[in-house]
Amino acid sequence: MQPTVTNNTNFTGLDVDNLSYKIKDKTLFSNLELSVKPNEKVLLMAPSGWGKTTLLKLLLGKLRPDDGKIYIDQNNVTGDWQKAHDSFSYVNQKPFIFDDTLKFNITLGRKATDSVLEQVAGEAGLTNLIQEKGLNYQVGENGSNLSGGQIQRIEIARALLSNRPILLADEATSALDPTLSLEVHNTLLRNPQIAVIEVAHKISEQEKSMFDRIIQLDK
Repeated sequence: MQPTVTNNTNFTGLDVDNLSYKIKDKTLFSNLELSVKPNEKVLLMAPSGWGKTTLLKLLLGKLRPDDGKIYIDQNNVTGDWQKAHDSFSYVNQKPFIFDDTLKFNITLGRKATDSVLEQVAGEAGLTNLIQEKGLNYQVGENGSNLSGGQIQRIEIARALLSNRPILLADEATSALDPTLSLEVHNTLLRNPQIAVIEVAHKISEQEKSMFDRIIQLDK
């Protein structure tokens, strides 16, 4: 059984056409063009404050651009969260952890068998934790019973469980040490079933080499 919530087999690509966005009188970016193919791994780099998180919110349809269009499978989803969000999973820099079980924090209430959870957890590098503590392990308030790496892996497991065709990663490993960051990227970037768009301002050369493309947004 596959950990399926949303089918990603029909995804044909993401296209960003001539995108522009400003906050008050400050232009964050203009005439941005981007295309991402199924299963492609793309790293978007820019300094802190450039607007990388804003760009992800535009892709998700949480914000509407001042100009330009966003297409998923050739369908216009610009500024439309209802249309766009089923295509995306999201790995945040600082995931929210509920004072509940490990199982709930992975599923967030979605239905999934233990075998599916174990599969997803294995892909996210949580197998040892589950074998030691079990899926009903209480993680504590804000994940107080977990390490930073384990919290980040729970966020990855959530994304993998959703099985959506595009995974957005927002500075996903910036708070991790180099070893953990490399392990997380190994998990995300070697998955043949998803496209990954990661935004970052700093990342090791070894990790850069795992991406299909690197785009320097501020040039």
